[in-house]
Amino acid sequence: MARRFLYLYIPDFAFEWRGREATGAAGTAAPDAPAVLTRRLVGTEVIAAVNGAAALQGIAVGRTLADARAMMPGLTVLEADPAADRKRLERLRAWCHRYTPMVALDDKAAPFTGEGGSAGLILDITGCAHLFRQDGAEDFATEEQALGRDCLAALERLGFAARLAVADAPDAARAVARFSAPMLTLVPEGKLRMALEPLPVAALGIAAATVEALDRVGLRRIAQLAGQPRAPLANRFGLALVEALDRALGELSAALDMRLPEAPFQERIAFAEPIALREDLEASARRTLGALCRRLEREQAGARRVRLRFFRVDGEVLQVSAGTSRACRDADTLFRLLAQHFDKIDPGFGIDMVLAEMLEGDRAAGVQAALGSTEMRDRDAVTDLGDRLANRLGADAVHRLQPVESHLPERAEKRAAGRPGRKGLTWTNIRPPAPERAARPVRLMRRPEPVEATALLPDHPPARFRWRGAEYRVAHAAGPERIAPEWWRAGNDDAEMLTRDYFRLEDGEGRRFWLYRDGLAERGEAPKWFLHGLFS
Repeated sequence: MARRFLYLYIPDFAFEWRGREATGAAGTAAPDAPAVLTRRLVGTEVIAAVNGAAALQGIAVGRTLADARAMMPGLTVLEADPAADRKRLERLRAWCHRYTPMVALDDKAAPFTGEGGSAGLILDITGCAHLFRQDGAEDFATEEQALGRDCLAALERLGFAARLAVADAPDAARAVARFSAPMLTLVPEGKLRMALEPLPVAALGIAAATVEALDRVGLRRIAQLAGQPRAPLANRFGLALVEALDRALGELSAALDMRLPEAPFQERIAFAEPIALREDLEASARRTLGALCRRLEREQAGARRVRLRFFRVDGEVLQVSAGTSRACRDADTLFRLLAQHFDKIDPGFGIDMVLAEMLEGDRAAGVQAALGSTEMRDRDAVTDLGDRLANRLGADAVHRLQPVESHLPERAEKRAAGRPGRKGLTWTNIRPPAPERAARPVRLMRRPEPVEATALLPDHPPARFRWRGAEYRVAHAAGPERIAPEWWRAGNDDAEMLTRDYFRLEDGEGRRFWLYRDGLAERGEAPKWFLHGLFS
């Protein structure tokens, strides 16, 4: 299948946006009165853009505002704001993702490049047109026509007057959309030359100086250029002309800035009539998430991060997202996480499409739980609780303990983000501890505290010890658990290079302590005692 591109051209984009925001309502057409955008240049107000009505009166870009007002005293004057226009165009690009995930801005037509108030967007609709198939449609052209008509109708509701063209190459689609009269033009596959030949050479998007140079030698139509040998054209008019011609004819690839990555898993629902009620939004979210999870199950995958996008009829795109600690394809779990943020969704005049997509995923094969075992269910319940807290309070507000490859208790774990990554050590993939290591206290001192201990023999547990001014007599003792120093660490100090012997002690009143002896007397070392933890 050949790639197909749709070019969306809005001649008065900058004016129509301002018209919509001035009224605060969708569906407002651009004003018919002549209007211009101005910018200050060396202390003089000059025309930066004109709408169609002003252009018909002979007002052109580059004139001073004083000249324009002399020609038309009642001219509407607005201040140009390229940064604001850029933001509005980015919002329109997000809106275009209802048709395809591959959308790029056309910098040659965007208003922030200084080319009037027009704007252009390039949509890669390869493989997308069938989503708009109508009953009885049997060929791609009919499907593309349905897509184009749907797009034109939606833009009209937003208050934009646009022209569309579909072709095999993005530059060809742009030339046809900008220099042809029909609102929607479909260029059949392999017919680029036939569609481009009647157009003027300016449709190639080349510099104005090159257009003038071609005009002086009588080359005014693309048909006159297409048959010319490329080398003489490049020598006389520059390589840019030849490259633009070859891109338009589909003989040279065009570089497009498809900024948003394509989401491989997404499902959508479009509505014939806009919805606005909370229960309708929840029902549509459940339905799209259910379709997404069924597809994930077929692909043996799970979502680590999902997003719901709500397309309002006025062009706004609202979205909520949620992350999970484990690869998940349970629609109810994902819905509960996302529903916490539904209060932020303002349906406005209504929502006509809902899109669910997986932003981050992982492999997730099916697991058969052991009969009668609740271990997996309990573990999933704890994980789901952590996900709900993280999605409501923020990912930075929830932490967990992550194991570290170290034998020293104070280094054996660290604080980590609430959601574990796909890589790294987890509690489920470490080796089970030895029985004596499992008997460790949950609560450890921030730093081991020194104690004065007395033992009957050098390698025996203490018979009594003094900690924080209090005397404790040991009734029962168990151990030792020996931990060798981590000699491979660079920059070790002497205190960490001694062998530790840990003992579990209990005094006559039932209080339980975890002490260790740092150093071995049989090696000629001077042992010291430390309290490292308390048993509950």
